[in-house]
Amino acid sequence: MDSFTQFDGNLLIGIQNALNADWLTPVMIVITFFGEGGYFWIAVCLLLLIFKKTRRLGIICSLSLAFTFLCCNLVIKPAVDRTRPWVLFEAVIRMIPDPGDPSFPSGHSANAMGPAWGMFMASLPPKLNGGARSYDAVPCLGWNGIGADPRTVHKFSIAAIILAVLIGISRLYLGVHFPVDVLGGLLVGMICATIVYTVITAIENKRGCIIGSKKQDA
Repeated sequence: MDSFTQFDGNLLIGIQNALNADWLTPVMIVITFFGEGGYFWIAVCLLLLIFKKTRRLGIICSLSLAFTFLCCNLVIKPAVDRTRPWVLFEAVIRMIPDPGDPSFPSGHSANAMGPAWGMFMASLPPKLNGGARSYDAVPCLGWNGIGADPRTVHKFSIAAIILAVLIGISRLYLGVHFPVDVLGGLLVGMICATIVYTVITAIENKRGCIIGSKKQDA
């Protein structure tokens, strides 16, 4: 076993020992459920697509989720093929069934962070010439110039990011991922969402907003 894996495993064992509590275990199982199969985030994306005021946002979040899943689960996981921590370390306590796929990166963490970060990027007020940020300059988040208030959406995006981080922590607590797996998953989600948003922004700068005008509701 290489020194990096040894360090990563010992760190996981330390985290489990520090956090382990009878009352916390069912809480962590519930939290990790929000990343199971990506179903929760798929539902969020579908809801955003259904309502006109969030339809453009739904496109950004859906593409972020899809691209993250492609990169994480179909490319990086099989390429790295990292062994799960409880297989290598007897002291690691696995509290849920074997996920059945490689360990790096954490798919739960990545697929939660992808749409959450996409929402964050889409609602982040851009810097104006004076350096200040203005929500009035945020492109419409909805359909044909009718969009949700970006201030409210931005608050929800921060809550979504916090949930994604908590999902990552739950994977450590439950003993199914190394710390680097979770950090890698969160980073993959952020990178994929940033790429999606950058591409969409570039297309919009050339051809106009992907759905209607850029007018934003007050």
